[in-house]
Amino acid sequence: MTIKEAIFFIVSFHLASDLIGVKMLNCLALLKLGRWIKKPKQLFMAIAIGIVASLPPMIAGADSGVGARPHENAYEQPEHTSIGRPAAGADITRTIEVNIKETESGYMLFEPDVINIEHGSVVRFVVDNSGSIDHEFFLGSFDEIAKHQQWMQKHPDMEHSEKNSVKIPSAKTATLDWEFSNITNLEFVCLIPGHREAGMFGVIIVHDHFRSRP
Repeated sequence: MTIKEAIFFIVSFHLASDLIGVKMLNCLALLKLGRWIKKPKQLFMAIAIGIVASLPPMIAGADSGVGARPHENAYEQPEHTSIGRPAAGADITRTIEVNIKETESGYMLFEPDVINIEHGSVVRFVVDNSGSIDHEFFLGSFDEIAKHQQWMQKHPDMEHSEKNSVKIPSAKTATLDWEFSNITNLEFVCLIPGHREAGMFGVIIVHDHFRSRP
């Protein structure tokens, strides 16, 4: 048996064991393989390469595309729903105050949690955290936030540095300036693990209802 054939053998048995839930199948595969490959060096090489090839893409280090790890500044990526862009010095046309509250029953809330914004507005969000713990204010499409939330559950210590998010320490106020250059619906959320589940999310509706018609 060649090294290539041995690798194929290991990968096939590894995947089969995952499908049928019988991990002992891998052990049987290695025992049979040991009889066919006489040189220990070749055996170890085949095992190592075969195991790596059998791993899921994210574990093996391959790039599995959108959602494997949320892109930094995802709003700039063409494959993502556009939610606008950082204000970058543009004149502020509207200021919106958002309050963060923690209730005695364990809820964490944004007030307001539904915001209507006219298309083309440059908004300054003034986010006040009156709670006892730190929070964040993160803007994103519904799809991107769902993927990002899954990532944060696996990496709870990850801190955001994107321009579409801001951290608000307890008893502090922070601001985020954003230009809503696209007519769309998006979400604002706190992605610290457990916070969205406790109620920290809201919806922004970007529209052109007030624009004069010809």
